Amino acid sequence: MAAPLAAQIMSFLQQEPRFQAVNELRLVLDGEAVGWVRPRVAEALYALDRPRVRINGREVLLSSDGSHDHRSALLQTYAKAMKQQGLLQNWRDEAMQLTRHGQVFLTLERAAFRTFGLQTPSVHLNAWVATVNGAELWVARRSSHKFVDPNKLDNLVGGGLSAGESIATGLAREAWEEAGLSLKHPPAPFHFLHIHRRIPEGVQDEYVAVHDLWLPAHLQPQNQDGEVASLERMSIPHVLQHLLAGEFTWDAGLVVLSGLLRQRYFGADSAAISQELGRLGYGSLSVL
Repeated sequence: MAAPLAAQIMSFLQQEPRFQAVNELRLVLDGEAVGWVRPRVAEALYALDRPRVRINGREVLLSSDGSHDHRSALLQTYAKAMKQQGLLQNWRDEAMQLTRHGQVFLTLERAAFRTFGLQTPSVHLNAWVATVNGAELWVARRSSHKFVDPNKLDNLVGGGLSAGESIATGLAREAWEEAGLSLKHPPAPFHFLHIHRRIPEGVQDEYVAVHDLWLPAHLQPQNQDGEVASLERMSIPHVLQHLLAGEFTWDAGLVVLSGLLRQRYFGADSAAISQELGRLGYGSLSVL
């Protein structure tokens, strides 16, 4: 790989700041530090339930009776009230789960997770095609009505896990919804990327299960859920051009780079790029 491209990749990785609390308060639920909230969210929580909510310096302390069901119902009530107040947008009527110490700690409306800065699980898949000119990648363009990153380029498959879904089940569902792929035996993830940053909604704290899949050249993916504006198969130089120009979602860009590292696309620079991912806290990737 030419040295200037290696430098561009390093620069790209350093552009997105990792999370550091600015004015966010640590959200502590039943003694567990689980998220981050901005002052107006902390104030809304306190106004909603003063007996159960305390603001203590840089922390917001919430207490329930300590059971999964009760804390889930309590947080769901807060989320619905904040939706009515305009503090919580993009309501999905879809539940996600927060896991702590290997157990399901909380089940809550998906739209509330980033407002409360809670950790979310997701799956992404690079869909590769082998050609006589080298590997190509299927790229999706997000629809203009998407709440997050409208019109940005994305992986062919990617999305959050709903409550109760395993990684394999969630990947199979997303693969069908977003690309019309029927995965009878979903591939296992190669690794996990950790994305932790401030966003307009609040705080994104997300673990992405990263997958690769090689598709036959004749196969034409078809979006099923209307959340994709178009699908295009791109050469790797074309993909990197768009990626370095900031046209991919941040999540998808990292997933693409991780797939290229596994293919040793960057040659002798692969190890250095992998180490930089680890140094920045995204998760170190072994270069196969």
